[in-house]
Amino acid sequence: MSLLTPFRERRTQFYVELLYGALFIAGFAYLVFRFDPRVAAFEGGLVVGYLLRVWEKMSIYERVIEETVSEAAEAQVETEVERQVSDEVAAEVEQQVDAAVDDRIDDRVEQQVGELREEVDGRIEELAERDAVENGQ
Repeated sequence: MSLLTPFRERRTQFYVELLYGALFIAGFAYLVFRFDPRVAAFEGGLVVGYLLRVWEKMSIYERVIEETVSEAAEAQVETEVERQVSDEVAAEVEQQVDAAVDDRIDDRVEQQVGELREEVDGRIEELAERDAVENGQ
């Protein structure tokens, strides 16, 4: 799409508007000096055509405005949802990670303490047996 495309479209619209105006003025001037039902019908058609053109423009403008507002609203909702979801997800992840880490640490500590307890008990029994053998009991 060229940079001049919107200007060409506006220029075309200007020529259409100019044509409507020139035909309307010429027909009205003709009707002022001489009444002809065909020219009057043509003038009526021009007026109806112009009104339909204005209605079409308004429909297009409304659609453009709705799309623009819709896009802005979607962008705003998207940023708000991302902000809220990221905060909630971060809090949930932190909570779940903390709970999981605490559970793992507790399990590992219990396991290692149990292993150390067994090792210490075994060493104590060995030392007690050795001490008993050395002391002659």
